[in-house]
Amino acid sequence: MTDERAAGVPFPAGEETPESGPAALADLWALQQLDDRLAGARARRAALDDGSRLRAEVEAARAAAADAAARLGRAQATLRDRELHLASTEAKQKKAEGDLYGGRITNPKELASLQDEVASLARARDRLEDEILRLLEEVDALAAGSARAEAALRALADRLSVHVAAFEAARDRLDGEIAALAAERAARASRLAPRLLRKYEGIATQERGVAVAAIRGGFCGACGNTVPPQFISRVRAGEVVTCERCRRILFADGQF
Repeated sequence: MTDERAAGVPFPAGEETPESGPAALADLWALQQLDDRLAGARARRAALDDGSRLRAEVEAARAAAADAAARLGRAQATLRDRELHLASTEAKQKKAEGDLYGGRITNPKELASLQDEVASLARARDRLEDEILRLLEEVDALAAGSARAEAALRALADRLSVHVAAFEAARDRLDGEIAALAAERAARASRLAPRLLRKYEGIATQERGVAVAAIRGGFCGACGNTVPPQFISRVRAGEVVTCERCRRILFADGQF
């Protein structure tokens, strides 16, 4: 036998190897079943959603909540500034009115100046009161928006927490299953003759993980090709026979 075949390249259809026999075929079939289960578990593990999309939504919601809180803070600061300005204006107006109507100042020119000042302060007070009313409404609306943003953030964070817990539980379960299957596979593979194992793994590499196909109703279970009766007889006798089309090792399912 050449070194190329020893490396795992499939043998010609129907060729028997020294490692053949019912037990060897049974071990090959069992190894294939294990590899199928292992591949399925690894695929499920890879397909697990670790919450990346939901985590991105949480970060977006956190940014939105921070922005809403910042806008509310700026509006509240502006409101406080206008309220202080109004208090200062009212104090000035009260003093000017006291000077105007207190009788202390009698000079007509000074009285006219005070009247102008009182009128100007009154207008400024009115403008500030209108602006404060508008700011109060704006602050109320922004406070409600900030509360909604915070609530949305908390809801998403709770969802993420539940999702991550479920992901971690599924991940740990699958990691345990994969480890157990890998150990079982290693034990099963160790029972095969090295050359037969290399043959199996060579075919599996070329055929997307499927190296052994069961004969179903006279057909190859992998590619559907007709398996000649003499091939079936040889498989039942324990020979390592490969499909003429797909080159997979044939197995008479149910004979063991």
